[in-house]
Formats: sequence, C-alpha cells, structure tokens
Amino acid sequence: MSPRALSWLAGITLIAVIAAAAAVMLRQSANQIDFEPQLLFPELKGQIDAVTKLSIQQGDVTITVARDADGGWGLPDRGGWPANFDMVRKAVLGMANLKAVERRTARATNHATLQLAAPGAEEGAGLQLALYDDEDEQMAAIVIGKVKSPGSGTQPGTAYGRRLGEDQVYLIAGEVSPSLEVSTWLDRALFDIRPERIMSLTVTPPVGRSFDVLRDSPEDDFQLTEIPQDKEPVLPDIARNLAHSVVLLTLEDVRPADEIAMENPFVSVHRMFDGMVLTTRAVQTDRGRWARFKASFDPAQAERAREAGLFEKYSALLDAEQVRAMVSAINDRTNGWAFKVTGMKAADMTRDYFSLFKTRSEDAAQPENPFASPSR
Repeated sequence: MSPRALSWLAGITLIAVIAAAAAVMLRQSANQIDFEPQLLFPELKGQIDAVTKLSIQQGDVTITVARDADGGWGLPDRGGWPANFDMVRKAVLGMANLKAVERRTARATNHATLQLAAPGAEEGAGLQLALYDDEDEQMAAIVIGKVKSPGSGTQPGTAYGRRLGEDQVYLIAGEVSPSLEVSTWLDRALFDIRPERIMSLTVTPPVGRSFDVLRDSPEDDFQLTEIPQDKEPVLPDIARNLAHSVVLLTLEDVRPADEIAMENPFVSVHRMFDGMVLTTRAVQTDRGRWARFKASFDPAQAERAREAGLFEKYSALLDAEQVRAMVSAINDRTNGWAFKVTGMKAADMTRDYFSLFKTRSEDAAQPENPFASPSR
C-alpha cells in the first residue's frame, strides 16, 4: 500500500474515532442537560410523622421495623422486640434527604452492572429500602446499588440509585448504606450489673460436675474454688471473666422464648453482695449461643452484707428497695424471650469444668550456654 493510501486510511480512522467520542459526549450531555440536583422524594419531608413501617431487603435478607399500638418501634419478625430508635430515625430522615445529583443511564439492561437489579435477583441485586404509612401504602421506595463513597462525618455518601419501579438511574447523595445486620436495628441493651456487686457464681453444666467462683469482698480477686491436681487455669483471668459474663450484657439477636429449644442448658447463678440473684440458662445450638435470664432477691444475703458493713464501705451496692426495683426491671425486660449472645461472654456462659484448666507448665530446664566460662 502506498504512503498516500496509508495517510488517507489513518485520516479516516482518526475521523471515526473523533466521531464516536463526540457521539458519546453528546449522549452524556443530553442525559445531563438542564438537570439540577433535587430531592428524590420531595414530599416525604412533610410526611415523616406518617411513616409507620420501613423494610430493607437484599437477597434473602429482609428486615422490617414497624410502630406498635403504643407508638413505639419494634421488629415484628422478632416478636415485636423494641427497635433501636436512632437507627429508625436515621433511616427515615436519610430517605427524606436523599438527593439525585446526576442523571445516569435509563436502560434496565444496565441495572445489574450497577448493582441495581431487583433485591431478589440472582446477579447485581440492589438494596431496597421502602417506607409505608398506617394503611400499609408505600410512601417511598428506592433501590440503592454500587456505593461510590460511603460517607463520613458530615460528608454524605454517594451511590447509584433508582426509585423503585423506574428505570432511570441517578447518582444519589446522602445516607446510602443502610445496615442489613439485624443486630443494628435492635435495642440491644439488656441490663447493667456493676462488677463490684458480684459475690459468687455457681455453674452447673448439662454434663459433668458443677463448679464455683467466689470472693469474700468487692476488693478481692475471684477464685475458682477447686483446681484439679497438676492443672492450672487456662487463662490467668478466667475466674474473673466467668463472674463478669453478665456485666454490660448486650444481645445480638432475640426470639420469643418458645422459638429456641433450651434443653439441657448450662445453668449459672450469680449472687450479689447486696442480695440480688441472677440465674442464666444458656445453650449452644447450630444457630449460636442463646440464653434466658431470671432475677430474684435474697434478703438474707442482703442482711449479711449489712451486718458486715459492706453497704457503708462500697457505694456500688444497692439497698433492698433498689434491688427489688432492678429485679422487677430485669424480669420485665427478659421474661418470655431468648437472647443470642456472642463473643467471650457467650463462650463463658457455656463452659464446663474441665475446659477451665490446662496441664500445669513445668519450669523449663535452662539450656547450657556453650560460651560460658568453665567453672573453677
């Protein structure tokens, strides 16, 4: 091919490339022309108080939070257990403040690529967030897809999103990462027992011998009452960890009690210096570790503590009226429920006697130093 022909071919190719680029730019320009950032759901801000339910769905995960007859928020599929109101408020206000900042593709065939397909789709499923009124009518619904930036502090996140039922995709800004973890939607606090109050713990496993952890005063360290010959605690703080398993206890999940079989539980009885008694029944299942709680009051122990002068010396101890109030509050909170607990607290609730010990380590023989000076 002659140099002149090559020049013509190169020129034609360049023109084609420029034309293609111009076409793309024109399409993008047409998609963006006259578009101003705007609220996705402009009427929602004036209807916040009318929202009575929200649902989040992606894949096989669905979380529903709804108002109850008393006006509080709970999770219907968790027996109505109270919801984390801060999370509910954040989700509803976040929805009302979502903005479309750029208009993108309007082709449904592009949805999966942007993770904006239907929440149950096999590929490219988006996260659907929907709000409903007291007639169960949908007030607003969005599918959130690929997140460009999750947001931090006062900076809004950005993601691809589309209103449910519409093909038009926008780059949206605001609260773009609602949680799919059920634990974040639950009111997780169970009760708070000050560690200074705990006097002893008796554990009865479903199999094997029971064991005790105790101390004489709030200043003392907890001790295992019996250690097998040639054994030592598996951890230096194992006794304290066992005793503290009910301190600042939070839940990961909750179910009505009749939904969790509590056959052959580990039974732990915590006794407080001020007379409160907390009984825990815990089981380990293929769904995790679950526990039930019941509190009571032992006035005889409270009297012993009073005679020993513990109430004057330790301000963390509660008087009889306070103990009875806390017993009532714990039972009102926990009666009829089973709670999933995780982490080391859960492990400590399901320990048998021999799991507490290991073979005692012997002093290792010092290796001979070949560079040492010979003895004289």
